[in-house]
Amino acid sequence: MLVVANLHYVIHWSTRGGYNFVSGPLADITLITAFGSGLYLWLRRHNCHVHRCWRLAWHVHPGHGHPVCKKHHPDGHGLPAT
Repeated sequence: MLVVANLHYVIHWSTRGGYNFVSGPLADITLITAFGSGLYLWLRRHNCHVHRCWRLAWHVHPGHGHPVCKKHHPDGHGLPAT
């Protein structure tokens, strides 16, 4: 009987204040996670494609077409700073 009572409590969690959890901290956790993952994906897309270089990349490499920073570009000294 005790297991059935606990199962009933788990199934009907929204009737005992569960709504406050869903609309409060759970919503905040979801928004923070979405913002953080969006920021990570944007930085991953725009950083230099050389291993362990975290500079933001705005120059396309002529050989392979991936974005690289000014330091790793073959014509790095002749490129304008962007």
